[in-house]
Amino acid sequence: MKTCSTRSSRRCARSSSEPSTSSRSHSRQQLLAHALWLSWASICFGLAAGSLSVASGIADHSLGVLAAGLSVLADVMSSIVLVWRFWSERTARGHGERLEALATRAVVGCLALIALALAYESLSALLSGSHPGSSVLTIVVAAVSFVVLAPLAALKRVTAARLASHALRGDSTISAIGSGTAVLALIGLALFHLVGWWWADRVVALVIAAVAALEARTLLVAERASD
Repeated sequence: MKTCSTRSSRRCARSSSEPSTSSRSHSRQQLLAHALWLSWASICFGLAAGSLSVASGIADHSLGVLAAGLSVLADVMSSIVLVWRFWSERTARGHGERLEALATRAVVGCLALIALALAYESLSALLSGSHPGSSVLTIVVAAVSFVVLAPLAALKRVTAARLASHALRGDSTISAIGSGTAVLALIGLALFHLVGWWWADRVVALVIAAVAALEARTLLVAERASD
């Protein structure tokens, strides 16, 4: 058996650690590639579903569906930032920690915009007493958003934990908000048409606004703690 001499012990120790370092680097590259794929999937789906949700939500005066659409479009914006963040690290064009901090703040900004927009629209609709409508397109878009965004949010959350990425974690929350809002929007519309609870759709949007604001605060605190 070959052993290291005293003189070459440091060299042997270095060489023995190289495979482990290389393996970790390769594993992170795979995770970054997976994160990029998830981000691109969010962008492609979000541009179509988000635009349709916002358009149908405005047309039918359904704030629940509008909330889902805004969440999906916010997911698109944060995903664009994450594509830049993960691509830059993967190609060694930027420092990982600095990119992560910038991306996290961008995601926090998206969550804050969701919270402000939904809070304003919800309170305005509650005060005016406006009633939501519902079309086939509204219901279909909400249902598809839930089916697609729920597993996408779960995959992002798992990948975020493995990458230790606050930014991707926040983006997974935006996807989850879009998925949850789609379901709640359908419930709100059902309550309105079945029992006349016109305010249910508005309260749904207000609850989502509160969730988005809390998540934005949580991410901001976590990002500052990691500095």
